[in-house]
Amino acid sequence: MRKLVPVLVLSLIGCMTFTAVNADAWKYRMRYGQAKNNSREYARSLCSETPECEGYGVGQCYRRSLSRFDCTVGFFYPGTEYQEEIECNIVLHWGASYSGYIQLKNSGPPYCFNRFA
Repeated sequence: MRKLVPVLVLSLIGCMTFTAVNADAWKYRMRYGQAKNNSREYARSLCSETPECEGYGVGQCYRRSLSRFDCTVGFFYPGTEYQEEIECNIVLHWGASYSGYIQLKNSGPPYCFNRFA
């Protein structure tokens, strides 16, 4: 019985430490809705600043880690007389900072193509 008490005390201390570490990590966790809404706001502001932009759309967001999402946004531009409407897609990399704020960490290069070709 005497040998069992130190083992139980050490196990209890280990469980309390693990719980404290996990509780602190939750503030860096990002939710799907946060990434989707931030992507929508980013696309809205970028499209309003570009006079040629006819519209925008937000595609799927994929979780890459607890604190990161990658979201695809698309922008629509009018075509010329030789081309149909053009769509440009960009992948946005959203992440939670150490202070708990959601921020745009990086963005991929644009991928443009004829929309109806």
